Amino acid sequence: MIVFSDGNYETGDWLTADTYPERECFVVEEGSELAAKVIALYPYYTLDIVDNVLVDVTPRDKTPEEEAAENAPAPKSPEQIRIETLEYENTALQTRLADVELALIEIFGGVA
Repeated sequence: MIVFSDGNYETGDWLTADTYPERECFVVEEGSELAAKVIALYPYYTLDIVDNVLVDVTPRDKTPEEEAAENAPAPKSPEQIRIETLEYENTALQTRLADVELALIEIFGGVA
């Protein structure tokens, strides 16, 4: 397992620090207690690094931004956006049609 300095990780027995030479990362033995802890707590932990070695991860609370993102409504699908657009356009057309109907009644007389 590779744990990156930003807290993200990737699993795989074949991964080494050389796999990502452009990123600071720490090698954690697959199946170890630390690997299990990383997986269980992800992403709500901080890295405990001593002498450039990852020795543990400490649980942390969610930030207000993380809680807000978690509680945010799901993004709308293109279909949902299209439905809402059509509903809005339909309402606008119905309003215009009613205005035209009233204008015609005013011009030609009749009962509304």
